[in-house]
Amino acid sequence: MLALSGCSAGSFAPVTISQAIAGVQADLTKAGVVSVSGVQHWTANQAARFDANVRALQCAQNTSDPVVAMIAGPVTMDLSGTFSQSGSFSVSTSSFTPVFGLQADASRTKGQTLSLPVQFVPLSALPDAEAGREVGYVGVLLGQNDAVRVEAATRIEADRSALAAHVQLLIGGYGSPCPPGSDHPFVGVRGK
Repeated sequence: MLALSGCSAGSFAPVTISQAIAGVQADLTKAGVVSVSGVQHWTANQAARFDANVRALQCAQNTSDPVVAMIAGPVTMDLSGTFSQSGSFSVSTSSFTPVFGLQADASRTKGQTLSLPVQFVPLSALPDAEAGREVGYVGVLLGQNDAVRVEAATRIEADRSALAAHVQLLIGGYGSPCPPGSDHPFVGVRGK
């Protein structure tokens, strides 16, 4: 009977921080999220993925300048988890019937909060929106009066110009028939 004292209701399967982060990264990848940062240094694969997503948005919205969802700031995640258990076990007898008591309770709390700031802009405004995001990221550097500020500003403007040129090519190239079933957004569920 002493073996029963170790029983508890339910079990708890902990999720590690690395599993939670990997899950978010996998979800973003499945959603078709494509980075627009550092366009001057894109690999051929990155450019092809960006172009494919733009084409899919153009086809889905039937316009050369579709609305694009972009992650407009840092992605943050708050994780919390609690598990507690308690239990008691008693055996007693009376003159009429034996009394057997087993009491156990368990509580389980899991929580996950994900903050994903998303901004919706026309494709033609994407270069300016991305430049604005980068300015926000390096804002303190741009307030300095030195070579670091000039370098950061020059890099941001060069990236903005390169992305604007790339986007204009995609907008100008829209017009051919869209392949069936090819549309999925930058952020969202693939398929129709």
